[in-house]
Amino acid sequence: MTSLPESFLTKGEEIERAIASFGEDYRSLVFCRFREAKGLQDAVADKAPTFHDVTNFFSKQATLFWLRFHIAETFAFLGIYDTATKMQVRETADLILGHEIYGQFSLAEFLCFLKRFKAGDYGKIYQSARPNPQEFLMCLKAFWQDLSAERGRQWERDRQEREAEERKKPRITWEEYCKINGMEGRPSPLDRLSNLS
Repeated sequence: MTSLPESFLTKGEEIERAIASFGEDYRSLVFCRFREAKGLQDAVADKAPTFHDVTNFFSKQATLFWLRFHIAETFAFLGIYDTATKMQVRETADLILGHEIYGQFSLAEFLCFLKRFKAGDYGKIYQSARPNPQEFLMCLKAFWQDLSAERGRQWERDRQEREAEERKKPRITWEEYCKINGMEGRPSPLDRLSNLS
């Protein structure tokens, strides 16, 4: 099992060693590829790997490393990293990955959440300069509602696109179908139904 660096904000060798321990594919396909946040529609359309995908392909520790890194980066942006404990960062990542719904987030979707969170779309997670991971996770619930609605819209766009592609396909008559499939002389199912009445 790979040990994670004590401070995710320590630049240099410690983070590089941790990333390298998961392999070059992890560096290029996960860590470097998923650093920039997109808007919600683009994040959903991206079809990026989910936390479960990364865990299955690399390891649970690889997923937790990515999550912890981005949570720590967010806390640093908010100016509360120094008041957060390592345990708060670790447990927050563990709870997200272990959650029945949040574990299905794609990396792009989670980065979108962090971008929106940093912008204040879901409120604050600290009082008196102390972070409250429960509030962070509650904000994730609010994001889940936004994400679910966008996933529904994306599903509808995909469905309409499939139907449009289906309509473009050439249609053949029953007679042509029978000829192609060696069924010449058979009445069409519609003819059989009309004969029953």
